[in-house]
Amino acid sequence: MEHAHNVVRWLARIGYGARGLVYLAVGVIALHAALEFEQARDVHGAMREIENQPGGRLVLFGLALGLVAYSIWRVVQSLLDVDRHGFGLRGTAVRAGLLGSSFLHASLAWACAEMALALGSRNGKPLQQAVETTLDWPLGPGMVVAGGLVIAGAGAAHLYKAATGGFLRWFEASPRALRWIDPVSRIGLSARGVVFMAMACFVIYSALTFDASDTRGLEGIMLWIQDRMYGRVLLGVLSLGLLAFGSYSVIEAFVRRVGLKR
Repeated sequence: MEHAHNVVRWLARIGYGARGLVYLAVGVIALHAALEFEQARDVHGAMREIENQPGGRLVLFGLALGLVAYSIWRVVQSLLDVDRHGFGLRGTAVRAGLLGSSFLHASLAWACAEMALALGSRNGKPLQQAVETTLDWPLGPGMVVAGGLVIAGAGAAHLYKAATGGFLRWFEASPRALRWIDPVSRIGLSARGVVFMAMACFVIYSALTFDASDTRGLEGIMLWIQDRMYGRVLLGVLSLGLLAFGSYSVIEAFVRRVGLKR
């Protein structure tokens, strides 16, 4: 049993670290775009940027393995309820969200592996593709709206966690360390929550217009921000938030309490 605890612990820590590195890369690219009038890019764009660096494919392969570890950890969290969310309405919703997060990060891991091994398509708009496919189904627009509401729920959960500091109950760190961990984590969770809420609005709007091209993922949102008045300033603020979220994930790799229920 102790061996299983150690395996799960390492899966979680490696996974949190990999997720953090991905978002740190996105934040750096977004900040560079804000400062240099370049086009902002999302997670897939960050992967392509990494791929173009010396040794980039090896780094991508490492990230793919880390994201697989994170995906497995999310499945463990959800199905075994290791965080004791329970089986009530709220607990079931939280664990369903964890399972959804597992699928999302598994798809990111596959995208990393594709780039590392030079396989398959490199289309960086999976959300738009999913909406386009779903709109053609019977009751498709309603399903897209439901999906948008799920994304909005995830965003609201991030904002709630940031506002209440609920993440702190999982952190095992000294009071001195928590003095800087707390604000960094709150900023990062808030930024990701805002991004999710914006994505949800665009997804729901695409259902109302019956046009999947209205859907915007992270990259689309950043490009939309760039086109607004004071867009560079707003993109710069968002990039700092994404950097904070990446830092929060890396922090989780070191101080989050993880393991199986005893």
